[in-house]
Amino acid sequence: MSSITLPDMSEIFFGGPDCPPRLLRDILQQRVDAVPVGGEIHWATYYFRDRALARSLIAASRRGVKVVLHIEGRPRHAPANREVLAMLSNDGLMGGLHIHRPGRLLRKVQPYLHAKIYAFSHPEPAVLVGSFNPSGDVPEDSEIIAELGDQDRGHNMLVEYKDRTLVRGLVRYVQRVHGFADRFRLGRTIRSGATMMWFYPRLHTRVINGHLRRLGGGARIRGAISHLKSGSLATCLAAAARRGASVDLIVHDTERRVPEEAIAALAASGVRIKRYAHPDQLPLHAKFLLIEDASGCTAWFGSFNYNSRSQHRNHELLVRSSDPELCAVIDRRFAQIAAEMSS
Repeated sequence: MSSITLPDMSEIFFGGPDCPPRLLRDILQQRVDAVPVGGEIHWATYYFRDRALARSLIAASRRGVKVVLHIEGRPRHAPANREVLAMLSNDGLMGGLHIHRPGRLLRKVQPYLHAKIYAFSHPEPAVLVGSFNPSGDVPEDSEIIAELGDQDRGHNMLVEYKDRTLVRGLVRYVQRVHGFADRFRLGRTIRSGATMMWFYPRLHTRVINGHLRRLGGGARIRGAISHLKSGSLATCLAAAARRGASVDLIVHDTERRVPEEAIAALAASGVRIKRYAHPDQLPLHAKFLLIEDASGCTAWFGSFNYNSRSQHRNHELLVRSSDPELCAVIDRRFAQIAAEMSS
């Protein structure tokens, strides 16, 4: 399953071992190449190593497309973005390139630009959000990919929105991401229909916690989570399990992203939690949580990691949707990942 069309004509795109390699980056490149003179592209991303995709953005800018790109200048793995940053900096995207680099005094509390937002004005206004970074390249650097994980082949998700309110709000967010000084001015929400989006950093950070605290017997929670550490979110998941909620989690197979102590604490509370271990070391980079209770099903997804940095520092996007079709699609994806682990 690589994509699903929803009734509102939006789509969900999945990457993973069962999908064509580089599917998500190919979708982004097709969208870039399709924007005509006078159109606009607004992106925010964390890792960006894909030189062909960078060349497509440069070509779009040169043919008369307004390209606004916000990119993390000091990611956790420092060498990752250097080559693409050099390419883009040499061109400048007609002034549309913005490299996120907090000053020296703020490095210890640096809010990484971790959101992944890809907006296009043509053929009709649309934006894709989710967990995917264009962090692969051809030819590949084996040392870097061993550190980052092969996101072009690992589990990822992008959800497309064409709703005018959501597209307008996401484009405005990308236009205004400048760094630490904007952290609370940007901490707002947008809502349309069954969808609500939270921008981080924000003063009130525990958005999912309130939902989890209401859950008990009869509730069901499923999640594919790349980053999960001990903290308030893990505590809320454990407490829900102790109150009788059914909790099933699939998490990334590294100690750095998901410490064993967090797994042990959750398992001790009754959470069924498994590490995703692929024979080719492909990553589980998906970040979604499904919650089903008497009120219905809710999907949570975006760039948001279940750790302190995402909750309190980073520029992140967290999406909640109560759309039953979208929830059903993500539920099927969770079942497919679980089945893959059992095969």
